[in-house]
Amino acid sequence: MRSVFLLTLTVLATGQKHPIRKSIADHINHGSFGWQAHDPENNPLSKMTPQEIMGTMGLQASTPPKSTTPAHLEVSEIPDSFDARDKFASCKKPIRNQKKCGSCWAFAAAETLTDNLCVLGKNPPVLSPQDFVSCDSTDHGCKGGTLPDVWDYIDRSGAVSDNCMPYSSGDGKNATCPLPGCSAGGAESPAYKCPVKHSMMDSDQAIQAAVMIAGAVEAGFTVMEDFMNYKSGIYKYAEGDALGGHAVKIVGWGKDLNQFFWIVQNSWGETWGENGYFRIVNWHDDMQSAIAIGGGFACVQGPTPAPPSPAPAPEKCEDIVSYCGKYGREKCASMSYLIPVCQKSCGCCDDVLRPSYCKKDTPVVV
Repeated sequence: MRSVFLLTLTVLATGQKHPIRKSIADHINHGSFGWQAHDPENNPLSKMTPQEIMGTMGLQASTPPKSTTPAHLEVSEIPDSFDARDKFASCKKPIRNQKKCGSCWAFAAAETLTDNLCVLGKNPPVLSPQDFVSCDSTDHGCKGGTLPDVWDYIDRSGAVSDNCMPYSSGDGKNATCPLPGCSAGGAESPAYKCPVKHSMMDSDQAIQAAVMIAGAVEAGFTVMEDFMNYKSGIYKYAEGDALGGHAVKIVGWGKDLNQFFWIVQNSWGETWGENGYFRIVNWHDDMQSAIAIGGGFACVQGPTPAPPSPAPAPEKCEDIVSYCGKYGREKCASMSYLIPVCQKSCGCCDDVLRPSYCKKDTPVVV
C-alpha cells in the first residue's frame, strides 16, 4: 500500500523576519515567476503577527492507518483542464476563514466532504469544521491535525451541519464538544457520513479522477514564506523558509504554456489570493512546497476491485517513489513526510542500525 506522507508543523525561530515583507513582494513582482505578490500594505494577512501566521499552519506529520487502502478509480479520460466549480456549480459554497486557529485540516475535510456528498446527490448542508476541532479527540484542535485521523473520524462519527456547530475557534480556542446536541442549541443534528469508507488517493491521476467523480480532494503542502505574499497567478516557490504544513481542498487543474497546475481552495478568507483560491504547480515541479506529494483524501462512492485471493504478501520495506534517491538520511530526519515512501533510502530497512525516526513496526528486510 502506498502511504501518505504529511507535513510537519515547524516552529518559527525567535527573531525571524515577518514572512509578509516588501523584499519578497518586490522580488516576485519584478521577476518572471508566473505569479504576483500582494503589496504588503494591502495583504489581508499583513496585520497578523508571525506567531499568528504560524497558527494558520495546522497540518501535522502522520503515518496513515494500515486499514487505509488506496482508491482505484476509473474515468474514461483525464482532460488537460477541469474545474469542479464549473462542472458542479450548484455544489459550490462560500470561502471561509480559519483565522487564528490551526484548523486547516478540519476546514479542508469539512468542505471536501460537503462537496463530495453534494456531487454524489446526498444534498448535505454546509458541514462543520468546528465538529472536528472540538470533537475529534485523535487530532489536536487549533494545535493541528492529520488527514488520516480526521477522515477516520468522519467514517466513525460523520460531521454535523455548520448551523448545528458554527465555527467559534477563530480566536485559537478549541471549544468544548457539545455532543449530544448542538452548540447553537436546539435538537441534536444528524451526522453526515460517506456512503462508503473514505478513499485515499495515492497518485496525481487518482486525485484527478476523484475530483472529476466527487468534486474535491483534501491534500497538503508546505507553506513557504513567499506563499504568504501570494496574490494571483500560478504559484511556484521562489524564496524564503518553510513555515509549516497546510491542508487545502483541490477542486481542479489546468495547463498554462504546458505548465500543469492545481486549482485549490484555501481557508484564509475570500480577500486572500484569487478570491480565496490559488493555483500552484505540482510537486514534480516544486519539491519545496510539494503540493499533493502525499496524495489526498475524499469521499468517493463507487465500485472498487475485489481483494486478490489468496491475501497479498506482507508489505516490503522499500522505496516506492522514484525521487527517494535524491534524499539522504539527514533529509529524512528533517522531512518526516519522506519516510513512509522512502523507507530504504531513509535507512528504515536496516535491522540493527535503523534510525530512531523510523517507526518500530516498519517491516525489515534481512
